[in-house]
Amino acid sequence: MRLSTAYSYESSVYQLQRRQEEMSKAQQQMTSGKRVERPGDDPTAAAQIERALVEESRGKQMQRAIDASRNSMTQTESALGDAVDLSQRAREALVAAGNGSYGASERKALVQTLTEIKSQLLGVANQQDGAGNLLFGRLDNNSVKFDSRVSSDVTDASGNSLQSSEGLPLSIDGPAAWLHLKSGNGVFETAAASGNTGTGWVTAGQVTDPSAWNALSSHAYTVSFANDPNTGSLTYSVTDDASGAAMADGNGNTTFAYQTGQSINVVPGIEFTISGSPTAGGDSFHVGDSTANLNVFKALDKAIAALGSSTVNSGQVTQAVNAGISDMDQVLSSFQAARSQVGETLNSLDGVESRNSGRILSAQTSRSNVEDVDMVQAISEFTNRQASYQAALQSYSSVQKMSLFNYINS
Repeated sequence: MRLSTAYSYESSVYQLQRRQEEMSKAQQQMTSGKRVERPGDDPTAAAQIERALVEESRGKQMQRAIDASRNSMTQTESALGDAVDLSQRAREALVAAGNGSYGASERKALVQTLTEIKSQLLGVANQQDGAGNLLFGRLDNNSVKFDSRVSSDVTDASGNSLQSSEGLPLSIDGPAAWLHLKSGNGVFETAAASGNTGTGWVTAGQVTDPSAWNALSSHAYTVSFANDPNTGSLTYSVTDDASGAAMADGNGNTTFAYQTGQSINVVPGIEFTISGSPTAGGDSFHVGDSTANLNVFKALDKAIAALGSSTVNSGQVTQAVNAGISDMDQVLSSFQAARSQVGETLNSLDGVESRNSGRILSAQTSRSNVEDVDMVQAISEFTNRQASYQAALQSYSSVQKMSLFNYINS
């Protein structure tokens, strides 16, 4: 086989260029740390890298949502802490208002305190996060704030919490925490009739046997007063509002001697106390199921109106104080429950973040395994390519000398 000098030159130059290109590529990989920089380097690996990048991007998007939710929930927890402190102050003011030695001027000062607390609570209820969302907003109408009058435009809210597109909470159910609390003691509520003229007042009462109370067909009762025709002493009876029948004790008695502060337990499963001096034939007290209509602001308004009135008697003041304290107990319970819910949400976010971090790390690891270069291998590869290039260069130098003219000249 006859090989021309031109072919030898051409083959040597080709090998020289090829070795130089391989060395340059090895040097570039070693410098950048990337084995695959363009899809053409390895199409299969490039597709794997793209999928890993998409997964990593989704993980980072979820992390932003987690951060936004944690920020809102942290601010909400702090706001609920402020609400608890303010409600406790309101309760303390109501306890002070029950001091029998207080007159109108002392009660007026407490009314001012309660009014200021209500204003501060309204500010807490309308607090916003950094993005302008209400911490106690709703998904259906997040722009509606709690009105200072707390009118129907906020009391009929559906009560959905605002969420991010990833389903993470950005607010809590504001109406449930502020406007739709359980009245009374949470199971039943007691109240004095609006037309009472005596000094009697009723406590919130307590449940003694939940099953007995729940078994009753009616949960609405009225306590009325009369004078015993024989002795003239004050008596009371308890009537079932649904049937009109008088409630009887174990001995069949339906009329009972009234003693201030004595427990009334003729209704199965519950007991409560009436104190003071009710007016016979006119005053009455009512018992009924708790309803989800206790409003933080209206509860304060009711106490403020009663304590600020100059026409109320001592019994009405005591009734307002006890009703207000009972309401504040329910308010505090609601805020504490909401605060616990926020705490659970924050704990849940920690778990979500941990899983999402693992997702991002997995995507980054998969991408690195395919895309990044093994530096030890890269250095070894570069050294080999460099040696090959030097060999090709020496080979080309030798081929250049294989010429008839060089032979004649020598």
